[in-house]
Amino acid sequence: SVLIHEMSHSLVARRRGTPVERITLFLFGGMAQIEKEPETPYSEFIMAIAGPAASFVLAVTFGVIWFFTRRIDPIAVPVGYLAFINMALGIFNMLPGYPLDGGRVLRSIIWKVTGNLKRATFIASTAGRVLGFMIIAAGIYFIFTGNFLNGIWLAFIGWFLQSSAQTGYRQLIFETSIKGIKVGNVMNEDIVYVPKDITVQDLVDDYFMIYRFGRFPVIEDEKTLKLIGIISLHDVKEVPKEEWSGVKVGDIVKQISDSEKVNLTMEISDAIRRMGKNNLSHLVVMSGNKLRGIITKSDVMRFIKIRSEFH
Repeated sequence: SVLIHEMSHSLVARRRGTPVERITLFLFGGMAQIEKEPETPYSEFIMAIAGPAASFVLAVTFGVIWFFTRRIDPIAVPVGYLAFINMALGIFNMLPGYPLDGGRVLRSIIWKVTGNLKRATFIASTAGRVLGFMIIAAGIYFIFTGNFLNGIWLAFIGWFLQSSAQTGYRQLIFETSIKGIKVGNVMNEDIVYVPKDITVQDLVDDYFMIYRFGRFPVIEDEKTLKLIGIISLHDVKEVPKEEWSGVKVGDIVKQISDSEKVNLTMEISDAIRRMGKNNLSHLVVMSGNKLRGIITKSDVMRFIKIRSEFH
């Protein structure tokens, strides 16, 4: 039931041109990992309403089956339970608190009325935090009135909801602050190349200890500057220290994958998602076949911190 609920979100999102990486099922239900925020209030509304609508359709379907089989316990009992569960799932998700579906519906309406996504998210996430604290309070009440397990369960759900609401708003603020910034604005262009034929010991002594960078591009030779890969401190630490003088950099450097390569005009927000999606600590900025720079998570955070001082 939860999977169908989340698939409904995903199918509508993909129909609207928004990529969906995966669906994750967990303790409280599930989450369709939609890669970016909707571009219009209407898209937000129909993407949000799709999940509860699917749950209500399932509830009605199982309710009809229960009605015609209510005297046949082996069928009536499970379908009656499924009707109840889907109705509860639909109702809970329509509560008007972000990031629940109802909170997203609320956000889409406020966004449409005000034309301001940031303000709409603030209001909807505040409603989500208030709702979360109310559920926590209900949980505490149940704990002190003898219903310990249900109380703990409600308190945990409330904490999860208010925490997610706060995180969602912070994420939007962050994405808003970096909107329009390109990889080319942030990348480190101060490139120091490392030949593949030097030893790891020379790499440490002549590069890491002198330039103090965390990683270096490794090249085939200094004439062609053909890029082989990026070598980092982590790669060096995987080689026993007593072997450093006998191991060449070219023997341990990893080939650059397509997921590591980006162009100058990519949005920083997309670059961050690329790093997160592929578990990368850096990206290689290319212009055609030429290396133009390297960008890391720390580069991005340093840029954002400096930029925020002037806004």
